[in-house]
Amino acid sequence: MNKNSVAWLVLIISTFFWGSNFNVAEVLAGRVVPLTAAAERFAIALVIFLLYRLWQGKPESQLQWRDGLILVPLGLVGVFGFNFAFFTALHTTVALNAALIMALSPMLSLLLSSWLLKTPISATQVAGILIAFAGVTLVITSGHLADLRIATGDLWMLGACFVWSVYTVGSRRYASHIPPQQFSRWTVCVGAVALVIAAVILESPFSTVRELSPGTHGILLYMGSCGTVLAYIFWIHGVRQLGPDRTAVSFNLVPLFTLLVSIVAGTLPNTAQVAGIALVLTGMVINSGWLKPRRQAAGSVQLR
Repeated sequence: MNKNSVAWLVLIISTFFWGSNFNVAEVLAGRVVPLTAAAERFAIALVIFLLYRLWQGKPESQLQWRDGLILVPLGLVGVFGFNFAFFTALHTTVALNAALIMALSPMLSLLLSSWLLKTPISATQVAGILIAFAGVTLVITSGHLADLRIATGDLWMLGACFVWSVYTVGSRRYASHIPPQQFSRWTVCVGAVALVIAAVILESPFSTVRELSPGTHGILLYMGSCGTVLAYIFWIHGVRQLGPDRTAVSFNLVPLFTLLVSIVAGTLPNTAQVAGIALVLTGMVINSGWLKPRRQAAGSVQLR
């Protein structure tokens, strides 16, 4: 396999890890309270990140004290805030709904970038955002648009999507000078510590962890290692090899993998979810601009 083929392969694997995170988190919802689950997941991720850093042994850029004023709030928002909302959401919504709502994050990030960073946004991108939002609305209302029956977990997931978008835009605005792996390791460290402290104050994590089954610990190990560390490392490798413009569309695979895992587990989507998936994926493809180069290419062939 050449380098590009390997890059596409690891991108697909990373989206599978992210997509399956929703399925396994749904399983955890009936076994572990949110903060304890998130704390164990990110404690595992932090240990792996630190071991990986030790294994690399390469010098990194020297951070200044003012970088802490950036990394701490971003870690609190992107790791602590997102994961508390994420694990809470899966107690009262299904994995597929959560994945489809989360699929809005790149488009919500674009809107925030347009507002905060003055990033230009085209009419085509706006159309893609509106189509995807219509799909998510259809899913979270279960097709009952007249009486707007929305599950509490869907609202939590919308909150998770929002704070993740704030984290994404904030990292571009304030932390673009920090290398990606270094930035991720520090924000994971901040978020993991905050999750453990909050779990100790609000829950009983140590007694809960001792009572968990090996299978539950295995799920959290999977989320911490594959669904966090490997997914991130693989994604960064793919983006650096292929470029963000070519890889953006692959994020569409996340809700598809959640759907496939749900089907394998014996849960079939309902009509509203199928229609919502179609609209969300259509909006994401339009928003990514992936079709634009293909139309230009087609035009160049006709000119010849």
